[in-house]
Amino acid sequence: MMGSNNPGGAGGGMAPGMGVGSSDGRHDDEAVLTEFLSSLMDYNPTIPDELVEHYLGRSGFHCPDLRLTRLVAVATQKFISDIASDSLQHCKARVAAPIKDNKSKQPKDRRLVLTMDDLSKALRENNTRPVTFLGVESLH
Repeated sequence: MMGSNNPGGAGGGMAPGMGVGSSDGRHDDEAVLTEFLSSLMDYNPTIPDELVEHYLGRSGFHCPDLRLTRLVAVATQKFISDIASDSLQHCKARVAAPIKDNKSKQPKDRRLVLTMDDLSKALRENNTRPVTFLGVESLH
């Protein structure tokens, strides 16, 4: 994908053949973004579009573009997945920590039980680290 196949520079918006003045890196980024946004039309996220539209509407954001709604759904899904994964790690660390009193209090059943403490720790950690989505990092 080196260089532009559109030497005339015609086109607008975020079309893959952006203009003569764009660098190869920018052209590649725009092509990847355009391809990603197009793929959102074929993707069926875990969180239904209607639910995302409802909460976006309650916050005052209305957009007829389904791709944007699905992008928010994917970002939300990633956020929930990260919190669940971090909570699981806290739960495993808590279960692995030895009980100091005596060995008779060690649970024989090693099932993991997620507690509010595990979830709270994961949320607290997530609130202090930068958010990374699609390779873009920002502080929230």
